[in-house]
Amino acid sequence: MNEIVKQPIGLARFAWFSLILLLGLMCLFQVLNFLNFADMDFRIYYDASMALRRGDDMFAAWNPDSPLTYIYPPLLAILFMPLTLMPLEIAAAVWTVVSMALLFGCLWIGARDVINRFDGSTDVATVPVIMLVAVLFSLPRIKAEIDQGQVDYLILIGIIGSLALLKKHPVLAGVLLGLVANIKYQTIIFLPLILIRGWWSTFVGFILGSIGVALSGALVIGWDVNLDYLMESLSSILVLFGGAVPDQDGPWVFPLDWVDSVSLSSTWARWAGGMGLSVNAAYLMIALSAAACLMIGWGIYFLNGVSLFRGRSGVRGRTAPSLQGLIALEWTGLLIAVLAFAPQTKMRHMAIIVLLMILVAQFLVVKRGTISRAPLLVMVILFMLAMVLPFQTNSETFTMGPRETWRANGGVVFSLLALLFATVWSGCRWISVNHAHSKTAREKLSHSKGIG
Repeated sequence: MNEIVKQPIGLARFAWFSLILLLGLMCLFQVLNFLNFADMDFRIYYDASMALRRGDDMFAAWNPDSPLTYIYPPLLAILFMPLTLMPLEIAAAVWTVVSMALLFGCLWIGARDVINRFDGSTDVATVPVIMLVAVLFSLPRIKAEIDQGQVDYLILIGIIGSLALLKKHPVLAGVLLGLVANIKYQTIIFLPLILIRGWWSTFVGFILGSIGVALSGALVIGWDVNLDYLMESLSSILVLFGGAVPDQDGPWVFPLDWVDSVSLSSTWARWAGGMGLSVNAAYLMIALSAAACLMIGWGIYFLNGVSLFRGRSGVRGRTAPSLQGLIALEWTGLLIAVLAFAPQTKMRHMAIIVLLMILVAQFLVVKRGTISRAPLLVMVILFMLAMVLPFQTNSETFTMGPRETWRANGGVVFSLLALLFATVWSGCRWISVNHAHSKTAREKLSHSKGIG
C-alpha cells in the first residue's frame, strides 16, 4: 500500500492528459482542414489506389495540378483502396485519425521497449512523461507529417514493433520488417545489422515476409500486373541514385541532386554538380561520409569500453540486460542513417525521428547516477533550432534564401547526426557504468560465497 502511495499519480495524470490533448487537438484541426481541402501528398496515394480499382496505371500523374506520381510498390496502394470508397476529403480526414493512432502506438511501444532495454525500472509516470517529452521534441515534424497526410508513421510503427519483437519473437520481427519494405524500402538498411549479429531467424523472417507480401499483391491485382508494378517501383531507385529508368513510362521521380532533398547524398550530388564533377564523385563522398559516421560511432563505443563486434553475435534472449540497450541504439542509428543518406529526404521525412526522441527523452527523464544529462539536453536544443532556423526564407519566390541554403548544404542532417552521436554517447556511458557496477556486485557475491 505504501508503494502505491509513493507513485507519482499526479504527474502521470498530467502527462497523459497533456499528451492526449496535444495529439487530439492536432488531429482535430487537421481533420477539419482536410474536410475543407485535401489536395496534399495524401492525394498521391489516393489516386494510385483509385487507379488500381479502375484497372488504370497507378504510376500515372492523375493530379492535373501536380507532376508528382506514386513511386512505391503496390502494397501501399492496395492498403489504401478501402479509403477510395470515400470522397478525397473524407478519406484524408479518416487517414489523419489513423495516422495519429499509429503515432500513439509508436510512442507507447517505443517508450516501453526502450525503458525495458536500458534498466526496466519505472514508475507509473515514466512512460507517459517520456512519450510527452518525445512529442514535444518532435512537434514540428509531427505537424508536417499530418499536414501532408503522409504515411511515415505506418513505416515507423513497423520498425519500432520489429525492435520490440526482436528479443522474444525474432521471426515475427523479421516478417514485420519485410512487410514494411513493401511499403517503402527503408527497412532494407537493417539487413546488414541482422546478418552481422547472426540473427538468422530474423533474416529468414525478413526474406519470407518481404517476398510473401510482395507476391501477395497478385491476389488483388493479378500476377502479371503485380510483377510489372514491382519492377517499375524498383526502377525508381535507379533514378533516385542517378541512374536511368529503362521504361520511360515508369514512375516519375526527382534526381539525386534535387534541391528540396536535405540528405547528405543529395548535398554531395549538388556539390559535385556545382564543381563540374560526375555523379561518381558524389558516390565517393557518400561512401566516405558514411564511413566517417561509422568510425565516429565506433570511437564512441571504444572510449566507453563497449564492443561493437566482439561478443555481440546472437544478442537476443541470451545477452546481458545492459547490452540490450545497444540494440536499441544501433536500431535507431540505422533509422537515422536512412534520413542522412537516402537519395531523397524531405523535411517532412524527419517525422521518423520519433524513435530517436524517445531515446533522448528517456535519458533526460530517468536519472542515471553520475551520468550528466546536460550535454544531451544542449544537443537536442541545438537540433531543434537547426530544424527551424534561419527564419528568413524565399520559399514563396522559389529562390535560395538563408533557410534553403542551410538545408541544401546539409545543415539539418549534420545537426541530426550530432544529436544521434550524443545519444549514443549517453547510452554507451550508461552501459559502461552499469556493466562495471554489475561486475563489482558479482565479484562481491562470489567473494562472500567463497568466505562462507
